[in-house]
Amino acid sequence: MTRETRQKQSRSVPRQRKTSSARRTSGAGKTSTRQSVRRAQLQAKTKVACKRSEKPARKQVDLARQSALKDFGTAIRHFQKRDYQKATVLFKKVALGPVREIADRARVHLRLCESKRHHESRPKTAEGYYARGVAALNSREFDQALQYLSKCNKMAPNQEYVHYALAAAYGLLGDSDHAFSHLETAIRLRPQNRVQARHDEDFQGLANDPRFPQLLGAGVRQPST
Repeated sequence: MTRETRQKQSRSVPRQRKTSSARRTSGAGKTSTRQSVRRAQLQAKTKVACKRSEKPARKQVDLARQSALKDFGTAIRHFQKRDYQKATVLFKKVALGPVREIADRARVHLRLCESKRHHESRPKTAEGYYARGVAALNSREFDQALQYLSKCNKMAPNQEYVHYALAAAYGLLGDSDHAFSHLETAIRLRPQNRVQARHDEDFQGLANDPRFPQLLGAGVRQPST
């Protein structure tokens, strides 16, 4: 009885199949290869997306830089013409912009504008405008000189020295008609201006005009050649 029971028990237990180690290894290799391929595809897609996003970003930076340079250049021109109010507006705009190096330069010029505006406030008298006009004339800032001298002439008309300075400014700018008109008025109001104008280098540009010797008379110094 005991032997038959043992045989029955041994026959009832199913045999286990042996798994090949080589088969397990090949399956793991396929899985790792698929993961590597997927990872490479994801990296490639990421690089393409980054490149696409970099192009519009670079374009925006270039446009911002061009705009800042344009505004900075215009502000510099206003600054050189002593129009500090317009220059200040543009320097402030550039100083708040995204282009750091240009913004830093704008802040430096902004401080200069504020200093100039503080020390060079608008004159309140005709004498003040005349002084500014002569100073601009001596520094060869003719447009600025005309603005100051014209304002002085409106505030205090029929002043021979103002007309004389206006004649010099227009003459240096090449506007001979206005130059002779103001010079004639200056001589009429003060005849001694005729002698002074003969030897004034500011009127050398008018010396070849026939109206010059007619207005000043004999003894006119001819320009050197």
